[in-house]
Amino acid sequence: SEAPHPGGIGSPVIVVDTREQAPYVFGGLRTERRKLDAGDYSLVGHEDRTAVERKSKEDAYGVVGTGRARFEQCLARLERLERPAIVIECTLAEFAIPPPQVERVTGAMAVGSFISWSCQYRIPVFWCGSRAAAERVTLRWLAAYLKHVAHATKC
Repeated sequence: SEAPHPGGIGSPVIVVDTREQAPYVFGGLRTERRKLDAGDYSLVGHEDRTAVERKSKEDAYGVVGTGRARFEQCLARLERLERPAIVIECTLAEFAIPPPQVERVTGAMAVGSFISWSCQYRIPVFWCGSRAAAERVTLRWLAAYLKHVAHATKC
């Protein structure tokens, strides 16, 4: 069966973190800009339970290198949620090839770091084929949270 669609009449509103510089638009679904304690996207009323952290390929490489300590603090905040996730805006095969400007971080190091973090913090990582695909995965993750977790606990 279909997951609830977070955008119809009376449906939840997607929260977009105010620090998100190029936010997803979610096909015109209702959104609200607000500072989130963890992640870039969540749902109104569920901000302390679910969130998605978005990373472009370049951002993801940055957190493996110089931004590692700061990102691990971000992961610790995400870990406190019931259902966090990370989306990366490229495929795993694309991610394994470092961006041209990156030095000292190999593809194997970057992939290995995200797999290790996924295990350590129990946060799934989704390598998506594009920004548009990552937006769809983010929306589906939030909808799945509503279907399988939020609504299930109210019964």
